[in-house]
Amino acid sequence: MNILYVEDSLTLVNMVKIFLEQKGIKVFATDNVDEAVDILNKEKIDFVLSDIILRGTIKTGYILVREMKKDDRFKNIPIMLTSTRDAKAATVTAKKVGARDFIEKPFGMEDLYQKIISIINENT
Repeated sequence: MNILYVEDSLTLVNMVKIFLEQKGIKVFATDNVDEAVDILNKEKIDFVLSDIILRGTIKTGYILVREMKKDDRFKNIPIMLTSTRDAKAATVTAKKVGARDFIEKPFGMEDLYQKIISIINENT
């Protein structure tokens, strides 16, 4: 399984990457929407995890979801958004733009893994 992780915290990227790769999941990571789209074009991605707020750019995780949903090649890839912001509002907005789920930071690695697996299993 291949996951694309869009997150601007290098520390968090490294933690998630190490944990998921120990579970046999390949993780592609970037800190912005434009590179995320490039990765989607080049690699077979099964799942996308994206932070909502990405420093240094006006493009957010919400924009990534919208761009993916407009493209027939990517519209069926499940997406989960994450943020430290108001979880209730973010969950509603995430689902409204087309994300499958939302997980609030800080999250436990096992909780993250279980949510990913659950969503992947629903999608197959």
